[in-house]
Amino acid sequence: MQDNQAQADYWSSESGLKWIAFETELDLAFSAVDEALIAWSAPQPGESVLDIGCGTGATTRTFASHVIPGGKICAVDISPPLLRHAQSQSDGATAETRYYLADAQTDQIPGAPFDLVISRFGSMFFADPVSAFGNIRQQMRPNGRLVLAAWAKVKGNPWFEVPKDGATEQLGSLDQSDPNAPGPLGFQNADRVVGILKDAGFQNVIGETIRAHLTHPGPVDRVAALASNIGPAARILKKYNGTAQDIDEITRYVISKFRDFEGEKGIRIPANLNFFSARNLDLS
Repeated sequence: MQDNQAQADYWSSESGLKWIAFETELDLAFSAVDEALIAWSAPQPGESVLDIGCGTGATTRTFASHVIPGGKICAVDISPPLLRHAQSQSDGATAETRYYLADAQTDQIPGAPFDLVISRFGSMFFADPVSAFGNIRQQMRPNGRLVLAAWAKVKGNPWFEVPKDGATEQLGSLDQSDPNAPGPLGFQNADRVVGILKDAGFQNVIGETIRAHLTHPGPVDRVAALASNIGPAARILKKYNGTAQDIDEITRYVISKFRDFEGEKGIRIPANLNFFSARNLDLS
């Protein structure tokens, strides 16, 4: 079994800490994804929920209000600084909430067994996804539900495509890599992920690409600055040792493209997302 140390190092580095620096923008933009997760998973009062790769805790806090009274949320992440920040934001949570530094691929999670396991963009980073989801399934109740949100392909996702094009024009391209490698786009192939979940022992597995809109009240330069500092643009900047001037040029490019998504109610960026659902059924 491969370990996830490389991911732990990344999400504790300067690159991972940008999720704290841009927390407000990210939470606004990804709120529609949380809403879709709620719709797909239908959390119920009294249920025990595990949030995998909780990051700064926005999804955890969203789900907390849906399991009262009597429910509880357990949130795990492999990045100590992200987890500490999530804990600092948890005051006033509507349900019992606990945060743990843990690798869901291998660790036993306090609070198991769980009725529902969720993840918003936090499940695509496992070095050994079949083993990871096998470990997760063993910590779920019989008939427990799993619902994951992941990115579909770059093409058709301006959130990734526009900054990538801007950074490539400014500095150069990234090296070709395995499209299924652990990372933000690691679950872009929905059929492959359905197979992973089945191999891990899940039943009633569904994988579907949905269309959503990432929304933000604006102004557009705030959204462009965010998109230019994470994702493929950040990786290109790192590869070519990009300067502050390079970031400014990439951001200007993104602003020019994102203006197409401005409207009376702010910015609405179309997004293709892969959603997965599965059950832990006892077939013995």
